[in-house]
Amino acid sequence: MSKEQKLQSPLKSRYVLITDPVVLEKIRLEEEEAMSKGFDALYIAPNETEETFDQEIILGHGHDFLKSSAEVGQLRPIEIAIWFDDPNRESLNSIDRIHRRIINGRHRYKSDPTWRREYYDFSGFATADDPLRPAIEYHLAKGHFDMQKKASKSERAVWVRNMCEFGMRKGIDVTDCCSWVVNLAVDQGISSDDAIREVCEPKFKNQMKVLAKEGMTFAKTGKDTKEVKKLKKVAGEKLVEMEAHKLKLETSNTQLQTQIDGLTDDNKKLNNVMEDLQQQLRIVANISHEHKCKCGIESTVKVDASSGKIIISQKK
Repeated sequence: MSKEQKLQSPLKSRYVLITDPVVLEKIRLEEEEAMSKGFDALYIAPNETEETFDQEIILGHGHDFLKSSAEVGQLRPIEIAIWFDDPNRESLNSIDRIHRRIINGRHRYKSDPTWRREYYDFSGFATADDPLRPAIEYHLAKGHFDMQKKASKSERAVWVRNMCEFGMRKGIDVTDCCSWVVNLAVDQGISSDDAIREVCEPKFKNQMKVLAKEGMTFAKTGKDTKEVKKLKKVAGEKLVEMEAHKLKLETSNTQLQTQIDGLTDDNKKLNNVMEDLQQQLRIVANISHEHKCKCGIESTVKVDASSGKIIISQKK
């Protein structure tokens, strides 16, 4: 790489600028073929919707690309990623696609599809061990280029969400994805911690860290940390105590229920015995016995069913 190329952009030391005429001609032919089929020459992912564009530029407020290019020329090219072996190169809706995807310059491309281009080779990032690396590198490159212009919050939010989703696919816990993106962005000088967290969706954040940052908890160092630990210990002990009491009540309730069931069974048995006795008494009550003593007196012996008494009456 020449000294002149390095002066043009510090990014050219990491993202290799394509200057080979043969390769550039191959790219040009691919773009023409795409347009002949009714597709755009360059790729913009579907999640980079109209809302992620700078509306002031689209409405012609502030910088006017067409007027500026007519006056002083197209000073800044559209920067494009190239990866001929991209497995998603023909996709029209993949956030993983790299080949012929705009890194920076969507507004210029929207204003003038023939705007001059520069192409960067991403094939060097492809490895069998990390198939997501080219896509992640693309987004990092996009982040670097976005630092050189005004980026809207919605545009930054899409970038952060894409990066978080890559993190999940790499096996990072969903609540740690925001921190992973922050570390990458800060380490590479792409963005600040606050700028990333401002637009990052809650599901990608560690909520304890969020509360700590907002001053709603004291989970860092010092006196407050000890106090919080003390409160957590007391709360934990109370919870254990409550659980033990709950278990004791549940056990007692089970025992009482068992006793109630036993008494209910005994009551049913007693009622059955009483019914049997009543039935036998009714049978006996219907039986009478006549007796004649030696003196000649005749008497009748019966059982009174209501009182259970034996009644002896003289027969008339």
